[in-house]
Amino acid sequence: MRRLLLFAIFGLAALVGCDTAALETESQVVVEAYLEAGAPMDSVRLTRTARASAEYTPERTAVQGADVQVQRLNDSGGVAATVPYTETDSTDGLYIPETPATVKSQATYRLQATPPEGPVVTAETTVPAPVEAVRTQNDTTTYPDPDDENSDPPQFELTVRPGPSALERQNVYVLTSRSLLELQSISASPPDSVAGRLLTPFYLEQYDADSDTLASFRVNSSGLLNEANFTSNDDGTVSITLPWLAVAFYGPNQIRASVVDDNLYDFLRTQSAQQMSLAPGEIPNIDEDIENGTGIFGSFAEASGKVLIRPPDPTGDDIPLRP
Repeated sequence: MRRLLLFAIFGLAALVGCDTAALETESQVVVEAYLEAGAPMDSVRLTRTARASAEYTPERTAVQGADVQVQRLNDSGGVAATVPYTETDSTDGLYIPETPATVKSQATYRLQATPPEGPVVTAETTVPAPVEAVRTQNDTTTYPDPDDENSDPPQFELTVRPGPSALERQNVYVLTSRSLLELQSISASPPDSVAGRLLTPFYLEQYDADSDTLASFRVNSSGLLNEANFTSNDDGTVSITLPWLAVAFYGPNQIRASVVDDNLYDFLRTQSAQQMSLAPGEIPNIDEDIENGTGIFGSFAEASGKVLIRPPDPTGDDIPLRP
């Protein structure tokens, strides 16, 4: 379920509000599932679309009692291995593997979900090659002083070695920063308090102590970033500089660089186009590849590093900078 939470920030619910499929009389099964190269197989969430005028919540629209399995395909397209899934008792519509299985990089997987009513929903993804974290630089640094236009502290840099791409395009990355502070133990409070000062300037402006929680700002991700945006080194590695805007919290942060498959690439690319559209008639559909349904069945490979970011104000020494 960790990956569901990670990619939920990309707004899968946009399918309900913007995709023309959501306006059809017949509801569709919505798939949300991600495979990470080299990691255990994660959960699969199944829900149904709702009318544009209806409230959409995963709990109300959960698809229960479905037969779910993920198949690893061989080079000829046959089934090399099958992992059956079972619905959890704790969350309706959430299915987990019955037996542990590790996602193989550069393998093609097929999701097959048979709901109690309706046709079989299928989708395929080819997992990217693994990405190795080679080194980091500026693991401890200070956030730029917003009151000093000459403030230019060194930025955190993560150097990775991407595997060979089987795609007809360069690698595309998504950068994700995640605060490692124990935010649940810090009570919500006005921005002039210690809790408020945990946030970097941009996010502090967005924070409303009456309606927001610090935990809701914990994870932040970039849009799609082409490999050409980074520094290519002679040894085949790629050096990625972390933009300050990606950091919401001072203190320890985990930075992940994820290479995405074609499914995630198309989904995020068209979702970004939706957000840039100005009028309802100009809003494009989400580009997804789910047979007899909608949603996302994607895969990625990632490398990560950690950075400690100190506030520019020396009076902030009482901020808990350790996880």
